[in-house]
Amino acid sequence: MKKLLSLLMITLLFSCGEKPNSTSVSAEGFEFSYEIDTVKVNSGDLLLAVDRGLSHMALSPDKNSLYFYNSTEKRLDEIDLNNYEIVRSIQFTQEGPKGIGSLSVYEFHITEKGEIFTSSFDAIRKMDSSGELMTRLNWDEMDFVAEQIPPMTIASFAGDFNDEGNLFFGTYGKSRGGNSSGEGLIVINWEEEKATLKEVPLLAALEEYEIVLEGEIQTVSSDRFYLQEFNNQVLISTNGVNGISIYDYKSDSLIEKTYSSDMLPERRAGNFPRKVNSMEVLQDAVKAKALEHQFGPFVYDEKSKRFYRISYYRSVSPLDGEKWNFILSIFDQNLNLLHDIADFPSFTGNVFFRDGRLYKGINLDDELYFIRLKIKPTK
Repeated sequence: MKKLLSLLMITLLFSCGEKPNSTSVSAEGFEFSYEIDTVKVNSGDLLLAVDRGLSHMALSPDKNSLYFYNSTEKRLDEIDLNNYEIVRSIQFTQEGPKGIGSLSVYEFHITEKGEIFTSSFDAIRKMDSSGELMTRLNWDEMDFVAEQIPPMTIASFAGDFNDEGNLFFGTYGKSRGGNSSGEGLIVINWEEEKATLKEVPLLAALEEYEIVLEGEIQTVSSDRFYLQEFNNQVLISTNGVNGISIYDYKSDSLIEKTYSSDMLPERRAGNFPRKVNSMEVLQDAVKAKALEHQFGPFVYDEKSKRFYRISYYRSVSPLDGEKWNFILSIFDQNLNLLHDIADFPSFTGNVFFRDGRLYKGINLDDELYFIRLKIKPTK
């Protein structure tokens, strides 16, 4: 499936050329058009290790810079999104003042002051804007966190931060989990030594769609969730459910919304085994799940003041044969569903909005390109 999506994006890149390629769409009385173009990042003599870096991108709060991580070199490159060129690089080390530890970094976050948070399996590290280590955060070592969470649970190091960088939003559960497990939400203010918990029923869907290879040592294939801070709220969704949890951490209130339409169901069908007894059967079950509905993350566009989400699934019919379907869902600022649009381009993965354009990074001949898609509602 990954190969198919890559081919789709490369085909799209060459079909765009240097000039924008415009397309008009209408659905349910709603009309809009979109245009696609591409830009290349000028990396100079630097090697970006594009494939790995695409999953380790971090956008600055003002959206003028994108930080792109080279895990092989342990180097963070800052890309100016006005000129599409690298303006500086931060070289990390394993130990010392620029040390990020011996374990792989899997998340980066940038504050409004340019401070950098890195998440690894052993801790979160806060660096200043030059990459100098400021502090190391491990929730297991903080009594005020342990006192709040249920027994035999731990708090994640994966999550999100507010723009100021003094609040962390993650999950708690029986395993650290990354973005694939959790029982509820935890909000941590380590400066004031406060931790707040909130049960999130939607997260139960993660366990519902688990595939377990039984044995002395269990192997588990999990769903994933998406978590982001937005306007004093924490938004949580999963790739198996057509819905979202919205937690207002100022008022300590939680609401959950589910959606359905003629194009998308409330959740994936789940027509695959949950417990298997061989690696071969596990792989077949994982493939079967991957062909069912995959609901993408909610991405906010400040220009239109709308959320957008792209979902996809495979269908088979006598007329079209085997086909991958990409659906664009459009929501208002309060996350009410407005429209589902069929036959949308394959803009999945680590994407972001800037100045009314949806960005997706791709690797072409070991060079970093951004495919930019501008949505233009007309009615």
